[in-house]
Amino acid sequence: MEAKAAKSFAQYGCEKMIYDVRMGPMSVRFEDVIYVVYQANPNGPEAHPHIITYDIQRKRWSNPVQIGTVKHYDHHYAPIVWIDHRGYIHVLFNCHGAQNGAIHIVSAAPGSIEKWREAPEIAPSITYPRAVRVYDDKLLLFYRAFGHMGYWTYQISDDGGCTWTPHSVPVIDFDQNPRLGTDTWAGTYHSVCPGKDGRSLHIAFVYWDERRSWNSLYRQRFSNINRHHLYYLRLDIPSGQLFTFAGDRVETPVTRKSAEKCKIWDTGLQLTNMPSILVDDDDKPHFMMPVSEETPWKCRFYLIRHDQGEWLRHPVAETNHTWAGSYLKNGKGTALLAYLVVGSVDGETLSYGGGDIEEWVSLDGGASWKMNQRIVPEAGLLYNNPRPVEDVDGSEMNDFLLFYGWEGPGSIQPVDGASGLSSLRGKAYLWNDGKWL
Repeated sequence: MEAKAAKSFAQYGCEKMIYDVRMGPMSVRFEDVIYVVYQANPNGPEAHPHIITYDIQRKRWSNPVQIGTVKHYDHHYAPIVWIDHRGYIHVLFNCHGAQNGAIHIVSAAPGSIEKWREAPEIAPSITYPRAVRVYDDKLLLFYRAFGHMGYWTYQISDDGGCTWTPHSVPVIDFDQNPRLGTDTWAGTYHSVCPGKDGRSLHIAFVYWDERRSWNSLYRQRFSNINRHHLYYLRLDIPSGQLFTFAGDRVETPVTRKSAEKCKIWDTGLQLTNMPSILVDDDDKPHFMMPVSEETPWKCRFYLIRHDQGEWLRHPVAETNHTWAGSYLKNGKGTALLAYLVVGSVDGETLSYGGGDIEEWVSLDGGASWKMNQRIVPEAGLLYNNPRPVEDVDGSEMNDFLLFYGWEGPGSIQPVDGASGLSSLRGKAYLWNDGKWL
């Protein structure tokens, strides 16, 4: 079953107009209004932060509001959004680089997107910020500090993101205490999910060889897809201690050497990327992750779960790129749902993946899967990064799906920056249980 054609609620977006699993939230509901942030520009190559709202009761979109500017094109500058205890909207954007990049702003009035003011700096350097609600209504911000050769860390706010703890110590830093000289070029990329009681943070990550070294399996060099393996850690938030799935303590910072005990899938030279994460009723994590097969552009999604003392890997759908996005969630009863970007175009023409979005369902805990429906608002476009709409308390709204698309077959990048003309052609969509909003 295909949903009928729909009109996008935002246009002129750049690559990752709606960002992948490393960053978020991209949308939050507060008092029957959904707030969505994205990056776009109808008049030039720079993609500036915007916000727009959807009134659920009135079934009406607001006009978009540009809430800041960036100096040049960089899709990492994408905004994230959260709402504090008093109803003020917070946006963090311009997050890339070693120092003095991240811009934190807050709405001038609760629930309003029209006027904004500067908010206190959270940290000197932030990239890939992911804000999650945890225990006692605290807000945790997980991010990378100090650029590609930096480390991953977090901070906690007790007042909804107005003030934060002092800058934290490194949590994961693969180029600390290197075993070999090449380890100084070791990087990691992460996705996170809070535990059921909010006192734990499930952390999944992949290894990236920063040297873009030769891959003897595929007989070529890679840049942004040179990622491998799957690692898992659990952060006990109150104590700040890290543990493997088996419960073994891991000292901080976690290095490439000490992370070996956290590796749950060694993919060798096959390529991977950050997984989407689902936590079940027993607080056990499940992961959905693309892995390359015969070629770098022939890939397959796998559901990874732990059962009876071992990690199991179940094949799901084929796709064309390790940057094909996914969103894993609980369905009705014991069903699992996966929203997967399933691409058929030549993946080598795409910087960050793209294809159709399909809903897959499993009725046996993830062991087997069946395609249930395609979610395609406009035929002929490429789509990516299916993301949930989060409620103000951090839970996910049922049956809502946020993503973006663009005219293919190639990637969406500003190609005419010298002229000042915009070539950004991304479109954003919001789907609700078969309906386009």
